[in-house]
Amino acid sequence: MKFVKRFTLVSTLALMLNACSGADISHNLGSVKDSLFSVGSIFTPTVSERYKASLKKKKINDNDDEDSSDDSQNAVLECPRIEYIEELSIVDKYVDNNEPHPDGLEYTANIAHFESSCRVLPDENKADIEIYIRFYAELGDAGRFKPDDAVSVSHPYFIATLDKDNNIINKQVETLSMEYGAKEDQITKLEKIKYVMPYDAAQNPKDYRVVMGFILTKSQIKNNRRDYQF
Repeated sequence: MKFVKRFTLVSTLALMLNACSGADISHNLGSVKDSLFSVGSIFTPTVSERYKASLKKKKINDNDDEDSSDDSQNAVLECPRIEYIEELSIVDKYVDNNEPHPDGLEYTANIAHFESSCRVLPDENKADIEIYIRFYAELGDAGRFKPDDAVSVSHPYFIATLDKDNNIINKQVETLSMEYGAKEDQITKLEKIKYVMPYDAAQNPKDYRVVMGFILTKSQIKNNRRDYQF
């Protein structure tokens, strides 16, 4: 099975990503303070000196504005890193997640692979992202009431934006629907997700991360850490 580059975040972040709903997310990027320039003197300036000083200050400020404008125009706005969180990339659903047993497994699913495309829109302070996610899913022994039953199950997953301090600034919830025929126990499914990543105008989109994973309970996260090596 081919995996793309992944990373593991701290436990607190994993729990936050699972606990937060769309209403809980706010744009909390902070503000950028303007730099100030001041001209000081150890003597009391005359009118002429004050006039010369004001011209000098204006010239310096104009140059600073030009430099800042040039830097802003010359800055290359790059797309963010797009990854999935390892310990949230697998979901095992048991009849009782608090006391999991192999015979009680209803279904399991994982993020097998993904590819993405991105376009930064600086005039709108956002990045338009498309993500193609391939899921692999398997029905467990407890997934059917009768051997010949067709089964339909679903499980939520998320796409979220993190800033450089791992603050969650945006989150989108999707649902993975898994349809099993009467004689079918394993499926793969390709999902196409459109996601808009907002970013602070003072920041470069490359300083953000877009992450994905299943929405899990605390017990499921604990089971993943116990059962899999990340």
